[in-house]
Amino acid sequence: MDLFQINQQDDRPIELTVKNYEYNTRKTNPFYVEVNKEMKYYAVCPACKNPIIIVNLYVDKTLDENKNKMPIHAKHCKYSVTNLAEYSQEAYDECPLGNPSKFGGSSKHRSKNKRNEIVTLIKYYPVVLYNEIRSITGIDFSENTFSSMISTFIKAEGYYYKYINKYNLPYGFLNMQKSIRIYNNKLYYSPFKSEMINSINNSEFFQYKNYKITPKLKDGFYEIELYLANHKIDSEYESETIDIIIVEKLNGKTNEVFNKTVKIDVEKYINTVDKQRRINGITEAIKLDDESFASKV
Repeated sequence: MDLFQINQQDDRPIELTVKNYEYNTRKTNPFYVEVNKEMKYYAVCPACKNPIIIVNLYVDKTLDENKNKMPIHAKHCKYSVTNLAEYSQEAYDECPLGNPSKFGGSSKHRSKNKRNEIVTLIKYYPVVLYNEIRSITGIDFSENTFSSMISTFIKAEGYYYKYINKYNLPYGFLNMQKSIRIYNNKLYYSPFKSEMINSINNSEFFQYKNYKITPKLKDGFYEIELYLANHKIDSEYESETIDIIIVEKLNGKTNEVFNKTVKIDVEKYINTVDKQRRINGITEAIKLDDESFASKV
């Protein structure tokens, strides 16, 4: 995984970089520990609170079997670290970061706490979810489309699926949808926006013109849709990827227009929710029925 925490009471993930790790740990025990004359670097998993070990913190010369440099990452270590965290196998088995479930599975849990956690995020922070699914896909979905997506998720009881958790909710939410119609949609900012525009313009039936996805020809019933597929879990790095796919259709003919593998970012969404929560707290003390306030509006 590419995130960590130093406090078992905090489940807000911190992006794992050398700078962030050094700043938060202050390069002290119990994070920097010498074991058999070799320095080990530890932290806490934000989700299950088990100890994790940081790999390649200062070494970028380690090579994999294909001679590629292996990046800095964190892995669960199945033992306790003194003064940091006690290892719990039960917590690890349920950890959505270290032991994620494959997308698309039919396994469900019946935990009311987990259900309420997901429902609360959707109900009270819909704008955060809305912005995330647009950012992930690069599509500026309409409010009506987003409303339909929520309806689909709730009707399917998506909050009970084991593979969906508060860290990957935007991806799990999108994965539960059928192919999403993107005819006449605008594009949203994403790192691959230019690539997506080129792919659409090079398609057989569609183009990106006047800031919308439109058909190249006026006659014929054309359709263009987006969906997520091919979820992969890399146990070595404790990371996940999924494909964003766009297809065009005409009279039963289907062409793949765009296919992009993206890394599932388990840090951004929940940290954005937490920031929104803090900002909301700033205005909680304002009373709308206050006489001095009412006289000014």
